Amino acid sequence: MLLYLAAETAEMPALEAGLRAACVDYHFSRPFPAALPAKRDGVMLLGGDIDARRAAEIAEECRRRELTAVLAGFGYCPALETARFCDGLLRRGITPILTERAWRSGCGAELMISTALSGGDLRSRLEEALERCPQLCLDLEKLCRSFPLPCPDGEGEPLSRQALLACLRRGAKPAFSEELMCKAFHAELKGEMRFILFDDRETLCKKTRLAASLGIGRGFLLYPEWSAEDAFAAAAEPGKIPTIK
Repeated sequence: MLLYLAAETAEMPALEAGLRAACVDYHFSRPFPAALPAKRDGVMLLGGDIDARRAAEIAEECRRRELTAVLAGFGYCPALETARFCDGLLRRGITPILTERAWRSGCGAELMISTALSGGDLRSRLEEALERCPQLCLDLEKLCRSFPLPCPDGEGEPLSRQALLACLRRGAKPAFSEELMCKAFHAELKGEMRFILFDDRETLCKKTRLAASLGIGRGFLLYPEWSAEDAFAAAAEPGKIPTIK
């Protein structure tokens, strides 16, 4: 499985260890940045509303920077405009990748879905997504959320790394959820019992191994949320941890 670290130009030196990069400096509504280094086999991560009129110059920029694909779909993405954009890239030999909110059957793009779940089963989610689009890739979002008990909507709230570490220092004992493929524990926060879900290097390894076993070709990690060391470790065998029954 190919892993890409999504980073800004200023952070690129941290990626000069042979890792593939997803360059996040690009935006549909702005001129292309001038100072980007070439990143062979990298991906252009393109913010803003999809604009099919820029497909030709985006494809040319990809060839110039030795980028092989474009990841888009983070802003307004009407179906017809998105289809025209994907077609414009495909005709010029560039692979379009779309977020789940932007992707539609028949658009010709790879589908990117998040692995950060608070309910259900990750394996089932990936298998169902592969039935929709065999060209699947993953947003390996680093989960760290706190949920009230009960939590009917399943949304919860973001939990800072500092708050997570404080819980662990107080003796929380995370267990591994086979269904969600993340770590979980109960803790009291601000006088209220909460359910905590989070990812670390070990769960990243498990998720990438699952994806590889299903034939999923690539995944994206946000830098510095994930480090270069995390990406390199993703192919390593994780240690054994307790499993939630």
